[in-house]
Order: sequence, then structure tokens, then C-alpha cells
Amino acid sequence: MIIIYRAIDSGMVSYLDVKQGAVSLADIVGIVHYLDMKSDIEYANMHHDMEKGGHK
Repeated sequence: MIIIYRAIDSGMVSYLDVKQGAVSLADIVGIVHYLDMKSDIEYANMHHDMEKGGHK
């Protein structure tokens, strides 16, 4: 259930879209996978910048 709220919180889908069935569970799973990937990339970039002595 939490994955649905992550997709809504990200702004990629609205609560109304979910409630009305305008997006499928498969769509939501894809969105969550995208959010996880984006988070992983941002985390890796942050640590890479810190290793180089930079600040973001």
C-alpha cells in the first residue's frame, strides 16, 4: 500500500487518478522503480561529489 502513496507524494499521479482507476498497479510499480533508481543515482552522485571535496 505504501508504494501507492509514494507515487502520489512524488506528484507523478494524483490521488484522484488512483481512486478512479486511471492508473494501474503496474503503472504505480513502474513509477516506484523509477523513484528508487532516481534516489540511487542522487545518492551516488552526492557521495561522488563528497569524495572529490565538493559540496552540493
